[in-house]
Amino acid sequence: MKTTVFLEKLQEELEEDETLTLDTNFKALESYDSLSLLTIIAFVDENFGKKIEAKQFKDMKTISDLIGIIGKENFED
Repeated sequence: MKTTVFLEKLQEELEEDETLTLDTNFKALESYDSLSLLTIIAFVDENFGKKIEAKQFKDMKTISDLIGIIGKENFED
């Protein structure tokens, strides 16, 4: 998946007004809460077939960190 498409889809899933970038800090988003955590888990599973556990979010700060967990090989620039 193209990184730009991923960012757009994630922004739509989170219903976030702010444009997301690789440096976007999840916790800084107005819409970030426990429901958005579940939304991200479902989004990654649906689009990449990868299971992310809630405890992995503890160390994840940015969207770039999320891409690292999903696997950079799943993305193209």
